[in-house]
Amino acid sequence: MQNTIIEQAGAIVFKNTEAGPLILLIRAKKDPSHWIFPKGHIDPGERAEDAGIRECAEEAGVTGAIVRPAGVAEFSMRDKTYRVTYFLVRYASVSGEGETGRQPRFCTIDETLSLLSFPALKEMLQNMRSFIVSA
Repeated sequence: MQNTIIEQAGAIVFKNTEAGPLILLIRAKKDPSHWIFPKGHIDPGERAEDAGIRECAEEAGVTGAIVRPAGVAEFSMRDKTYRVTYFLVRYASVSGEGETGRQPRFCTIDETLSLLSFPALKEMLQNMRSFIVSA
């Protein structure tokens, strides 16, 4: 049986402060003990970039602008493989409250690395660190 691949998009949102860059994290919907970056399905006809920005607004109540692609992460669940294309996004503003239970929070890069639940996301953030710091 062929494994179904579901394309998703997400965002590593950062904002620069006097104390240094901060990264947006949210709690995972299926397991709130996990901290992740906002991500979700790509609607039919929607570009991955637009889906990543939309997911930030829906899940975390945050808007921003894409700086660059950040990478792709895959995970499997219930005979499906999810392929998530992430984008590095510069924070612009708060657009709403986000989804209930997501508890969006901004953390330092090191704090984010310690909270992130999945090694692939930690590696992606490490790879984007120099872009974030110099942005």
